[in-house]
Order: sequence, then structure tokens, then C-alpha cells
Amino acid sequence: MEKQPLYLYDAKSTAQVGPVESTGLDVYFPDHVAGWTDVLDCREEPYTEQSIAENCAYALRVHKKFILVGASQIAQESPAI
Repeated sequence: MEKQPLYLYDAKSTAQVGPVESTGLDVYFPDHVAGWTDVLDCREEPYTEQSIAENCAYALRVHKKFILVGASQIAQESPAI
């Protein structure tokens, strides 16, 4: 996994909650997030091949409240300006 900025999305609203801090393999979530219990890690395949909205829908089906994505996944969905 390449080092890149990480972002958390609310699975229900698909809104970006904000960036999260990471060092090495450790990810530091905001206080209102119960760690990996609440988060679906979408930084690897097959999640990287799906849209953020699709990953949020899947996260809800597996009882996760948030998804974690890398900046490259956001860039793939954003139109070039």
C-alpha cells in the first residue's frame, strides 16, 4: 500500500468526514469513530475498483458506519478542472 493522504466518509450520507492521520500502518480515527469496528478499509481491491458511493452502500450492508479511502480514489471520481 503506497503512502498517501487518507480520508474518512460517512457511509450513510456519503459525505467526507475529513482526513485522518496515519503513521506507518497505524490509522488514527476521530473520537466519534470506534476504530476499525466502525470502518471499512477501502484502500485495496476490489474496493478501489468501485466508486465511493458503491463502497458506502456496501459498508452499510456489512454494518460499518464509515469507509476509509486514499486520495487517489477521490481523484479518480473528481473531474479534471
